[in-house]
Amino acid sequence: MSNPRSLLAAASLCVVLGLTACGVRADEGAENPVLPSSERARSLVLPFDDHTLSPFEIQTIDYAEDLIIRDCMEERGMDWEVLPVPEEENTDPPHRRRYGVIEPEVAENYGYVAPIGSEDDRARAEVRESRGTLPRAEYQAAFGADGDGGCHGEARERVTDGVPDMDYNLLNSYIATGFDASQEEPEVIGAFAEWSTCMATRGFDYGTPLEAGDDARWAARESEPLPEEIEVATADVACKEEASVVEIWRSAEAEAQRGLIEEHPADFALFAQVREGLLERARAEIEALGP
Repeated sequence: MSNPRSLLAAASLCVVLGLTACGVRADEGAENPVLPSSERARSLVLPFDDHTLSPFEIQTIDYAEDLIIRDCMEERGMDWEVLPVPEEENTDPPHRRRYGVIEPEVAENYGYVAPIGSEDDRARAEVRESRGTLPRAEYQAAFGADGDGGCHGEARERVTDGVPDMDYNLLNSYIATGFDASQEEPEVIGAFAEWSTCMATRGFDYGTPLEAGDDARWAARESEPLPEEIEVATADVACKEEASVVEIWRSAEAEAQRGLIEEHPADFALFAQVREGLLERARAEIEALGP
């Protein structure tokens, strides 16, 4: 089976559209402020949510796999540091960055960089980073000679056991289709125009919010946000609010997604079945092995 993490809607959006809608992730190890997601970000829901894994659900699967790896490594006389227990309230919702930066505090501190949402983010990053420095014998026991075997491969097989195969590229194509179609709706085009006019009054020339986030000056940078980036992002959020961009855009995308579900019921039934199957398997492993 392909990597089940492809079911994460936000991640899939990044894959098919590039980083424009998602932002570069902040360095969890740096001294950046922790900014839990706002109620506004958590309130964003879409029809595809029933067919894709949320960040919290992805972390649930990761944690289940880690418990299996821990026991597998212990059988080989080796230690394994398990990822933090996932907690939904400390996990970003799936659409926090779907429409670019939408939270004023995030814009003021991170610009177009995706923020650190919790201390668990930092802890999780530290654990993953430490795995890159494992002694060779331990690394191969955990991941195999090719990086996709060993105890990790065993864990993946157990979590996906009995879960049907599916075409993740097809799911990605539906996500991209709905996202693209939403931007062609007259209401969204009008909201973008109002947003652009608002930005122009603040001295910034962008046709759409995606253009602002994809500005070459910061789209590919790996350092801390630039001062001008902060200015643009802050204006971006304010103008999105003034033009009701997020509400109008989400509504249009929801309608596009509902249409795709109606047009392809068998595909989406399978996507939902795979999602539920993975979560059922992961939860069973956690109940049996954790903490």
